[in-house]
Amino acid sequence: MELNEMVEKGMSLAREGRFFEALKVFDDDLCFTQHPTAMSYYAVSLANVEGNYDKAISLCLMAAEKEFYNPDIYLNLGRIFLLNGQKSVAIKAFRKGLKYDGSHNALRQEIKVLGVRRRPVVAFLPRQNFVNRFLGILANRVA
Repeated sequence: MELNEMVEKGMSLAREGRFFEALKVFDDDLCFTQHPTAMSYYAVSLANVEGNYDKAISLCLMAAEKEFYNPDIYLNLGRIFLLNGQKSVAIKAFRKGLKYDGSHNALRQEIKVLGVRRRPVVAFLPRQNFVNRFLGILANRVA
């Protein structure tokens, strides 16, 4: 099998959630090393199967350095952070990916599932303040 075919096969297996099989494909000839997106899918597979979060995060960050504009890399990085229990850092990764592609469905879905709140209308007041609550309700009805 050609190198590009192996990379595509491994990435599609990881997208389907078949991480163990994807890890086998990626490990065969270390085919992911020259392809940053494939490296991020290898990292998320590694985190899911082996639980090696530190190595997975470093691999994903290396991929992000090579292709900083690729939202799929930030999606995988955020998923690794979620697996590691770092929700706030995962949200930052998802938002960074949305900066490069605001219509990326998987990133939007991850943020929607997490139930991320918007910032308070009046930032210097606490969220529970009457003014913030009233203006938030009003802004929600207008939108």
